[in-house]
Amino acid sequence: MVKRSLQASLTGIQQAKRAFARKGWTQENLAWEVNLKTRQPIWRFFSGRPVERHIFLEICSVLELNWREIAANSPAEFSDPGEVAQAPVLDIDVLVQQVR
Repeated sequence: MVKRSLQASLTGIQQAKRAFARKGWTQENLAWEVNLKTRQPIWRFFSGRPVERHIFLEICSVLELNWREIAANSPAEFSDPGEVAQAPVLDIDVLVQQVR
């Protein structure tokens, strides 16, 4: 089962803070960019506390960071948004022969 939340590593937090400083935003600005009503998830992100996965990914995207480099123990089974899993190509003739 896939975890619903992610948290930033110590080095990830440092990278994110540098990217955040380059933008010159406040936490309220970043929350608005990520379409959040409060800045609490932003504070949690920068404190190294778990935040919902989709919020974590969006924060990294807005800050132009690779979320896999920012996340602590980034799970390998997570795919990037938009990635489609490739199903194996099946030969219909082979399947028919197997069924018969």
